[in-house]
Amino acid sequence: MVWGNPPPPLVSTLPRRTSTSSVGSLDSSQASSPRLTPLDSSAALILVHDEDQASPFHLDSDDDGDDDDDRTPQFDVRRASTPPLSPSLVLLYLLVPYLKLGAMFLPHTETPLKYGLPALFGFAILAAFARQILYMLSRYTRSAELEDVILDIMARGRGKEQRRSILRNIVRAGTGGLRVLLATVYLRESVQVLLPLLPHGTSLSLQLGLSAIFTLSITPLSFAQSLASKRIVYTTWLSVGTYIVWLACITYAYVHHIPLGNGGWLRMGTFWQGLVTIAFAFTSSSTLSLYTSLRGSHQPVTTAKPSKSRSFKLLSAVSVILAVLLTLPLVIFSANPNIPATLLSPRPPALPIIQILNTATLLFSIPNLIVTISPLPIPDRLRHATAFPLSKVLLLTLIAILSLVPSNIAAVLSDILLIAALTSTYFLPAFLHVIAHFFERPLTILTPHPGPQTRESRRGTDELLLRKERALQKKQFKKRIIWDFGVWLLLLGGGAGFIAAIGRVAGRW
Repeated sequence: MVWGNPPPPLVSTLPRRTSTSSVGSLDSSQASSPRLTPLDSSAALILVHDEDQASPFHLDSDDDGDDDDDRTPQFDVRRASTPPLSPSLVLLYLLVPYLKLGAMFLPHTETPLKYGLPALFGFAILAAFARQILYMLSRYTRSAELEDVILDIMARGRGKEQRRSILRNIVRAGTGGLRVLLATVYLRESVQVLLPLLPHGTSLSLQLGLSAIFTLSITPLSFAQSLASKRIVYTTWLSVGTYIVWLACITYAYVHHIPLGNGGWLRMGTFWQGLVTIAFAFTSSSTLSLYTSLRGSHQPVTTAKPSKSRSFKLLSAVSVILAVLLTLPLVIFSANPNIPATLLSPRPPALPIIQILNTATLLFSIPNLIVTISPLPIPDRLRHATAFPLSKVLLLTLIAILSLVPSNIAAVLSDILLIAALTSTYFLPAFLHVIAHFFERPLTILTPHPGPQTRESRRGTDELLLRKERALQKKQFKKRIIWDFGVWLLLLGGGAGFIAAIGRVAGRW
C-alpha cells in the first residue's frame, strides 16, 4: 500500500476488555510507549494492511489463520484456569457427551425412519453449527469462557458492575445447575436400571443402598482437580469403551430378536418424546473451556504452520461425525423395536449384560461433570481451615439426595434438564450471536496519530480506510447471510419449541 505521505505507525490492536484490570495494565504501560485508549478522539477509523493476516473477528477467519491467531498474548489475557489438553483429549471430551443418556434412550423411542434419520442428521448439523457460533463468539470477544462471553456481550463498559455481577451469578448457577441435574439423572438411572436384576428390586432400602454405594465409588474420582487428571481421563475412556460394548450388545440383541427393557424411558418426563430425545442426544454442557484447553496445549510460537489436528473446528466436526456413526444404528433399531422384555419369562441372557453396561457408562460420566462445576461459595475461613474438598462433597451429597426423590418429582427434574440442555446447546449461542452482531457496536481497530497531520492527508487516509473497510464487508457479505440465516433458524426454532413445550405442559402436567 503506497500513500502520498508516510503511513503512521501501526500499534497492536486492542481487544475488548471485560474488567477494569485491563485498563489499569494499559495505563501503566503508557509512560514508556504511546498507546491508544478507547477514549482517544484523535484515532483514525480502521487501518488494515494487505500483508497482515486476516482479522480474527471475521466470520471466516478460522480458515485463514485459526491457530496462529489464537496464540496471541491478547487471547491469553483472560485464559481460564482449565489446564492445557492434547488434541486427542479435547476430541474425547467433545465426543463423550453425545454417548450418554440421550443415545441410550434412542432404541426405545419407536421413531419411524422417515422422521428419525432426518432428525439425527439435522440435529447433528445444528449442534456443530451452534458449537461453531460459540467458538467464533469466543474469538470475537477474546473471552475464554462462556461466562466472559455473556458478560462482554450483555454488560460491557463502565458503570455496569451490578449488571455484570447479576449476570455472572446467573451464568454460574445455570451451568452448575445443568451439570448437577445431569449427574443426578445419571445416578438415578444407574440405580433404576440395575434394580430389576436384583431380588426385591422394588425395595426402598435396596435403592438407598445402591445409591450410597455408587456415590461412594465415584467420590474419589470426583476429587480430581481438572479434566487433565489421569483419573478423569481414564474414567472417560472407560465410559466410551462401555458405550461401544453396550452398542455391540444392543446390535446383537436386535439381530437375534432379543427384547430390550425400557423402564428408564418410561420413567422420564412429559417432554421426552422421540424427536426431542434425538435433539437431547447432541447436547453438551462444555465447549469453550475445551477450546481454551486446546489453545493452551500449543508449543512456543514458531514460524512453522501449526498442524490441522490442533484446529478446534476440525475436532468439533470429527466428534459430531463419530457421534452420528455411533448413534445411527440406534435410530434404525428404534424404528422396529422388539417386544418389551418384561413380557417374557425367563429373562433372555443378553439383557443383564446390557443393563450392567448401561449403568457403568452413566456412572463413569459423573466425575467428568463434577470436576467442571464451579466451587460452591463456601466461607473463606471454613475453606482454608482444611484441605478436604468440601465443595465437591456437598455437590455429591446434593446429587445423591436428588436422585432419591419420588418418581413424579424426578419426572419434573428430567423435563427441566431437557429444557435446560436444549436451550444451552441450540438457543443460547444463536441468541448471543444476534445480540453481539445486531444490537451491539462492532469492534474497531484503532490507530493513533502521534504527530500533527494536515486536513487533506487525514481525509485521504480516511477515504482509503473506508474503501478498504467496504471491500472487506463486501467480501464477507455472502458468508454473513448464511450464518445469520442459520442463527435465526436456531433462534426461531427454539422459540417454536418453547411454545410447543408450554402447550404440552398445559395439557399433561
